[in-house]
Amino acid sequence: MMCDRCGKPIEGEPEVVQVDSPTGAAPSLTLHRGGCRPAPHQSTPEEPTR
Repeated sequence: MMCDRCGKPIEGEPEVVQVDSPTGAAPSLTLHRGGCRPAPHQSTPEEPTR
C-alpha cells in the first residue's frame, strides 16, 4: 500500500482519513501513521513578492 501524501510504501497499519470533496473524486486518503513528509511536488508554491 502506498501513502497518498508522500508516495512511499506504508509498512504496518495505515491511517485512513476521510476527505470532503465536492466532486467525490477522493473520498479518503491513506497515510503513514504518525505523519510523513509530503513529496516536493505536492507542496504549495510561495506567493511571489512584489
